[in-house]
Amino acid sequence: MSNELITSVKVDESLIRKIGNNQFLKIIPSEHKIEISTIKQEKITKPIEQVDKIIVKACPVEVNLYKNESNNFEYETTWITLDEEKIEIPISDLKTIFTTLDEKDLFIYDKKLNLSNILSMIIKQDTLKRKINNIKDI
Repeated sequence: MSNELITSVKVDESLIRKIGNNQFLKIIPSEHKIEISTIKQEKITKPIEQVDKIIVKACPVEVNLYKNESNNFEYETTWITLDEEKIEIPISDLKTIFTTLDEKDLFIYDKKLNLSNILSMIIKQDTLKRKINNIKDI
């Protein structure tokens, strides 16, 4: 079965995306972790409180998106853990990537949903960055 490379992304900058009313998904490659931040403010006169919760004790440093002959998307990923261990996962579907990382006990919270969000966030951010750079070149 042949796979067509759609895009390849090196994750070298922190990324943040709003995922709920007061929640943000944060990918922090320099610290090798992924967090959810929750912003709380009980009254407008009270200070804003931010609570960060690590959800994955690793961070993808490279993500390659492929489309297979069945038109399904698969990923080839490289991760770095909090302990600086490098994990290379060959072309696989989300379930296989999840299983590989889960076997190493790297997920802390809301596992499968976040893996999908994390990888799509990286791909979308890279696509957006390329489009902006193309506009700048015009």
